[in-house]
Amino acid sequence: MGTQPEVFDYTRTSRRREWSTLPESVRSRIEVQLGSTVRSTVLAGGGFTPGFAAIVESGEHSLFVKAAPSSDKFIHDAYVREQAVLELLPPHLPVPHLRAAFTADDDDGAWQVLCFETIHGYMPGTPWTEADLGSIHESLVTIQDALAGLPRGVTGGPMAAGLSDDPEVSSIFHRLGASGGLPDFLPPWTAGRLSELQALCNRSADALKGDAILHNDLRADNVIIQRSDNRAFVCDWNFLAHGPAWADWIGLLVYARHGGIDPRPWLRDSPLSAAADPDDVDSWLAVLAAYMTHYGMQPDLRSSPMLRAHGRFTARIILDWIAERRWP
Repeated sequence: MGTQPEVFDYTRTSRRREWSTLPESVRSRIEVQLGSTVRSTVLAGGGFTPGFAAIVESGEHSLFVKAAPSSDKFIHDAYVREQAVLELLPPHLPVPHLRAAFTADDDDGAWQVLCFETIHGYMPGTPWTEADLGSIHESLVTIQDALAGLPRGVTGGPMAAGLSDDPEVSSIFHRLGASGGLPDFLPPWTAGRLSELQALCNRSADALKGDAILHNDLRADNVIIQRSDNRAFVCDWNFLAHGPAWADWIGLLVYARHGGIDPRPWLRDSPLSAAADPDDVDSWLAVLAAYMTHYGMQPDLRSSPMLRAHGRFTARIILDWIAERRWP
């Protein structure tokens, strides 16, 4: 497989708005929720959007706040969607409690603001540990059980959308094999090996069928491990989709494996993945690698300078795992 990629620091990927750049109408409404004047802020280092995301503190109280204007349509709509999903979730799940959500008008349009309880903790994966992975697994099983009670219509559609049904993504290994030129972040595989990868992608529409409601964006930077009790809280609920119950778990194990965790006992023993067809798992990994490869090859974004690097890193570590599983 060549040289292993360096560890990617998901705690330092974002380029965030500062508190001082928020309109007065937004800041004043946040301070009403806080119950006092904001004395300090701690910007979220993880994530890939430029929306405001920070712990705001008065000295006695704190909130975690996300805010974006309607002029930034993608992020604004994501926060609107997240509010709608959170309001449907059963209480007492390992999900940060949404204390308040509101819109505030300004010259940039309507701002969507979400105010959460502050979870005092850390992002897993710095480094990965068996204990942290176990906490995430416990929370994910609890969440999956609760999501099963929601109507399927709450999702944005099948998780295969944008993957299996997008030829720019799903056929990329065929195109790379035919061109004979691979981007330098991929292993120097032969056309035959790329053809095998493409065959896995070709069956992904069937592999990803399922009725389980999924978070659909589960990475270390969407999890907080609470320091007081090691409980894992899952954040950022704007990409809900449906598919096989094991898909979120497999997607997270990609990163844990690269961080030194042996995924085999976790796959074998988890109720989420114990019954998963190994070929279906590999098909999911292959089409996810195709997605990350496609977007990793695109020009860097000024608003999110680490997003493409994340894609390149993830594509490489997924392919490393596929090679271990299929071609040891």
